[in-house]
This record gives sequence, structure tokens and C-alpha cells, in this order.
Amino acid sequence: MRIAVVTPYYKEPNELLEQCRASVLDQTVACDHIFVADGFPNAVVGGWRAKHFILPNAHGDAGNMARVIGSLSAFAQGYDAVAFLDADNWYQSDHVQRLLDLHRRTGAAVCTSRRSMHRADGSYMFDDSKSDGRTHVDTNCLFLTRPALPIIARWAHMPRELYPVGDSVYWSSIRSSRLSRAHEPTATVCYRTTWEADYRRMGEPAPAGSKTLAFTDQPYYWFKSLPARDRWRIWQDFGFPLRRRTVAKLVGQYALSRLSPYSYLGAKHEY
Repeated sequence: MRIAVVTPYYKEPNELLEQCRASVLDQTVACDHIFVADGFPNAVVGGWRAKHFILPNAHGDAGNMARVIGSLSAFAQGYDAVAFLDADNWYQSDHVQRLLDLHRRTGAAVCTSRRSMHRADGSYMFDDSKSDGRTHVDTNCLFLTRPALPIIARWAHMPRELYPVGDSVYWSSIRSSRLSRAHEPTATVCYRTTWEADYRRMGEPAPAGSKTLAFTDQPYYWFKSLPARDRWRIWQDFGFPLRRRTVAKLVGQYALSRLSPYSYLGAKHEY
């Protein structure tokens, strides 16, 4: 089985790129590494024996377009599966092997793993229980096989306002696609966290520039502010949000919006 690992990168320091690359080279199963420069190609990457795509302009989309280009190219070149690894993260040496074995046992189109959380210096914090293969999966933990190809492009048309919770939106999209899924409970992705909540959990001060809960709340406030028809379209496209109560309320509001342009005005901002 031919496997590619897609890494979008922007302006990450060389030492992080080198750690990312080394972890792919260290995998116990053969896989090829595809780097996609989002507007800022690095000469160091260009000198490696790896596939290297250069996007002429930065998209400011948390790597979404770079993932689309890299993974579509991989499947077009005959690869059977694609994994993802952000430039500031790294894999345990058995990451790809475990997901490949999981796919062979289950035949699942989408295989996922857990992740461990690490500080900026790479030191271990804890294993992330939220990335459970049901309610949430981080993009770095995805292993997509060829049947998942039709959902790749969804990264490219995600509304910009949802980028802060893009992993959650894309996981909702996978769940709504009804592709077969399987989960590996071992934490094999090492994730360098910039989330304030992770440092608070450890009783540590968050580094300057950490992402706050207010940052991740913004997409939900934006979603709530939309008319029912627009929220319905996003839910149809991405299966977002996942909560049943929210979906049930949205279905009712959308039905009212189709009956009369006035009948749902008082309810369209509810969530």
C-alpha cells in the first residue's frame, strides 16, 4: 500500500521542519513525504528528497488549501492513503504502521489515532482524551484512504470564519459523509499545543500568544448570527455542528423559514 504524508508549512523554523521530516523518515513502514509551502517556500525543504509543492500566495486558512493540493496530488499519483502532519508536530515511529494495520483489520475508509500534547519546547504534557475517534479528531491524526477522496475538497470551501475550529468542522464533515471509520486508541501523534486551556490544565501560565477559549468561541457566535437558511446550508455541507439539540432546533427554524420570510424572524438567532 502506497502512503503519503502531507505537511503544509508557512514560516516555521528549520528545526521544527527538520523534526517533522525526521519523524516521517523514522516510520516503521515506508511512506513518502509531501511538503506544501503556503506562499513561503523554504530552501532547506527544497533540498530534501521529498515532494515539494509551492503555492504562490499564502492563503491564511490554517493550511487547508495546502492539504487539499497535497492530498489530491497524492491520490492522482496513485497513492492509496494519505496522512497529515503539521510542520510543528511529529509522529511516534509506529504511527503510520498502527493506522495501516487498523485499516487492514477493519477496511475502514478513515482511520484515526490519539495525540499527546507537548509544550513549545517539545516536552510532554498529557495524552489528549478529547481526540477519541467519536466526538473529535485532530487533523494530524487522520489517515484517509481512496474512498475518502470525495471529501478532500471540503477543506477548500470551508467558510473562513470557521477556521479557528477547522478540525472540528472537518471531523463533522467526515462523520456526516458516513464513511466507515476506525480508531487507534494509542497516542502516536505528538502535538505542540498553543491552546491556553492545555497549560491551565497543567497549572502552568500560558505562553504569550496562546489561543484562548474566546478565540474558539468566535466561530460559534458567527454561526449563531446567520439566518436559518445559511446555517442550514453549512450543516448540509459539513454536518456542523454535531450536537443533536442544536441540529433539531436548526431543522425547525429552517422549516419555518421556508414557510414565510416573516415567521422565523424572532427565532433565527437562536442556537
